[in-house]
Amino acid sequence: MLKQLDLKNAYRVTPTGLYLISTAYQGKRNVQFAFRALGLGDEPPLLLIGIQDGNFSREVIQQSGEFVINVCSTEQLRAVDKSRDMSGRNVEDKFAALGLETLPATVVQAPLVKGCHANVECKLVKEMHVEGLHLFVGQAVAAHVDDQVAPIARLVGKSWRLDGPI
Repeated sequence: MLKQLDLKNAYRVTPTGLYLISTAYQGKRNVQFAFRALGLGDEPPLLLIGIQDGNFSREVIQQSGEFVINVCSTEQLRAVDKSRDMSGRNVEDKFAALGLETLPATVVQAPLVKGCHANVECKLVKEMHVEGLHLFVGQAVAAHVDDQVAPIARLVGKSWRLDGPI
């Protein structure tokens, strides 16, 4: 049976992954969670993320022109929840504060988050602004996947482990 949904919750009913976006510029690195990362195309490989206006990561992406999309596994859930109350403006090393281990990226300055299902290094190719949100289109310049680590998804505010195909 269909029921009416409050429009402010409309985005929550479309399944999505859970991501940590890592950034770095002039020796300062940062990480923040994101609910959305959208693959746009294969040739060239383009991905889209959205970062809120006042977020420190938005500034770092604009300055550096790059970012990493880290596809979370259950290992990062605690850090995602804890990161909501933290800003890279006020924390010297947000990765350490969140208990996240990092690995060096192969092309960009921002680190990879260790233990994720996948990490996609991106160079910024386009930025758009909609009310309260900056949309960043990045071209993948390197991608890494650990197919032994299951990704997680979000649906209606709950996290789900994606253990394999149906």
